[in-house]
Amino acid sequence: MEKLLKVNSLCKTYILKGSSNNVLRNVDLEIEAGEFVCVMGPSGSGKSTLLYTVSGMDVMTSGSVIFDGKDISKLDKKELAALRLNEMGFIFQQMYMLKKLCILDNILLPGFQSGADRKAVRERAEELMRRLDIIDCAEREITEVSGGQLQRACLCRALINDPKMIFADEPTGALNSRAAEEVMHELTEANRRGTTVLMITHSVRVAAQCGRVLYLMDGDIQGELELGTLENESELPARERKLNNWLMDRGW
Repeated sequence: MEKLLKVNSLCKTYILKGSSNNVLRNVDLEIEAGEFVCVMGPSGSGKSTLLYTVSGMDVMTSGSVIFDGKDISKLDKKELAALRLNEMGFIFQQMYMLKKLCILDNILLPGFQSGADRKAVRERAEELMRRLDIIDCAEREITEVSGGQLQRACLCRALINDPKMIFADEPTGALNSRAAEEVMHELTEANRRGTTVLMITHSVRVAAQCGRVLYLMDGDIQGELELGTLENESELPARERKLNNWLMDRGW
């Protein structure tokens, strides 16, 4: 299959008060188009830094990141912003939305920024909101909906420009179990429709629904587990046990 993301010898170093902190250490990673990949590891292992660096939201210290054939280190700020807007979608644990805009307008904003036909963007937004069962929330403010509804709205926003890849940083971390299941169901469905997903989570249950799990420790990928596609919900308990045993072997 096509390699959508290729990461070679990626390093990220922060300098604080004259001391260097090597957060990522020569990370190598390849993700094929259509994969659902999860990154796990202890707090401080560099998971979020990895996600932000490979998506171009943060600047790498050395190494290379090739996204869909483009070397992101060679793109200027305008080109990088266009790449993130048109080919990537982002979901975060903190559900960043503009408080002055209603739910629908927050979802529409990146679509309008892309320069696409406004009528088509609105139709797609409404289609996504119906699919994720939040169309009734369209005109509400972000303080007038539940956390699960708001995260599904964030997923709609991430999908509005039909991205090739979604980067999700703890998308279920602030949700109760039911809302988390709803968001994971929609992420899985988006993946089945062809969207590649790279996600960070601390939840074994969430990670067990992904196709491949990477274990990051001290800024380096120290193992990966191939789980394959989750075909039926009845498979989930066995996948959770398999993943949990694998993580325990790595000191989880």
